[in-house]
Amino acid sequence: MENLFEKHTVEARMLDFSEGFTEKAIPVEIRKDCFTGTVSRVLKSRMRFPQASHEPEMIEASRHNCPFCPENLARSTPKFPADLVPEGRICFGRSTVLPNAFPYSRYCGVTVISDEHYISLDRFSVEKLFSALKASTLFIERIKANARDVSYASINWNYMPGSGGGLIHPHIQVVVNRRPTHFHGRLMRSSADYKMVHGANYWADLVEFEKQNKSRYLFNYGGIEFISLFSPGGMFGEILSIFKNMSSIRDLTDETLDSYARGLTRLLKSFHRMHLNNLNMTLLMSLEDDDGFWIQARTVPRVSLPPLGTSDVNYFEKGHDEVIVIISPEDLAEEIRLTD
Repeated sequence: MENLFEKHTVEARMLDFSEGFTEKAIPVEIRKDCFTGTVSRVLKSRMRFPQASHEPEMIEASRHNCPFCPENLARSTPKFPADLVPEGRICFGRSTVLPNAFPYSRYCGVTVISDEHYISLDRFSVEKLFSALKASTLFIERIKANARDVSYASINWNYMPGSGGGLIHPHIQVVVNRRPTHFHGRLMRSSADYKMVHGANYWADLVEFEKQNKSRYLFNYGGIEFISLFSPGGMFGEILSIFKNMSSIRDLTDETLDSYARGLTRLLKSFHRMHLNNLNMTLLMSLEDDDGFWIQARTVPRVSLPPLGTSDVNYFEKGHDEVIVIISPEDLAEEIRLTD
């Protein structure tokens, strides 16, 4: 397992004007996860937690004609065709699933998490997240029952504009496909290859490896293991949640969804404490049993960098498919473990 994690350090030399042009060496740690193919460049010298929070003026202005607020939702959002969802929308608790007006796939839904127009990361309760996850899985199951050719699904979250969210009102997106997305497919192929070569499940071995390593392992809720990834996909790291021994949507019981909601709530509180107030989350699953691939979620905190509100994604991600990281995964794990 350890040989799948590569890292080496290079140094950039310069004459530092702030110290009388004395020579200074700045380390850059380059990491590669050979299983996923993810490459990260860890620049700890740039490490600063942001201080900016969501502007009250922006949030207040966004309430005007918000389609997801309860007084507008029924008349300002689309419905599913009757052959897919006879009642038009799927409701569970305070959550509502409706068609994505800007779909990414043939079957694409939006789950409005609750009636509240804005919820800060520290105020997402287990109940709110469970309700949204449950409603989303009900939608997936409905599509699976009516479209026999679908085999893959994902639940996705762009929280706030800094992560690509188009509306302030909390919502997640659900995609059901015939084929896996590019990254999902890569993980499944790598999982199958690993099992063929090693005769074991990669995700089981990863959990055991990280538990023994300790520096990146976070915690467990109801059989769901939370790990700070060795080579993360975001500037402030990436958290992997592995649904142990769960390979298809049939394994997602209410107890499982509640456990994941509890772990995710703890992550959100940690990010809020660190002023990481935007995020992306993707939960990947198969609709059929696959003993090589386990259901998993990846959560990436996102930031806009002061003072210009600069994006945390630059040419390295877009042009080179490598991620700039300014906090080591081990340091991020230590920060998160501080949150109860």
